[in-house]
Amino acid sequence: MNNDINNHNDIIRLSRRGKFHTDKLPPDEIRSHCVSVRLNEEELTILDSKRGQYKKGEWLRMSSLDKLPPVLPEINREAWIKLGSLSQDLNYLLNHLDKKSPDSELTRTELFALRRQIKTLRDHLIPSTFLEPDR
Repeated sequence: MNNDINNHNDIIRLSRRGKFHTDKLPPDEIRSHCVSVRLNEEELTILDSKRGQYKKGEWLRMSSLDKLPPVLPEINREAWIKLGSLSQDLNYLLNHLDKKSPDSELTRTELFALRRQIKTLRDHLIPSTFLEPDR
């Protein structure tokens, strides 16, 4: 019973900033000022499209302080499907090579196919603007 009272006091002590089970912020980090903003429908739509998972106020604060996290581009569905296919082909080749007897050498065709699959996979992982031309 006494333990429950101590736990209750701990929760009260740690939750005075609005979040339970978190440590108190130092006095210089406490946000005590409130800024209100009014948006029209179009502006709200733009804000909602840009903020992603963040709360509106949180995103506006990060934006105004130039502390926005980097935006990751949407996954290109076609590239994702192609990479899945290439990965499957590469796994097939690797399984084939694993099944060969330890003393047999790779044939030129197998080496060429493996090299081509690795190059194709690499080309799809790295944007073409960063690739060096083949020599």
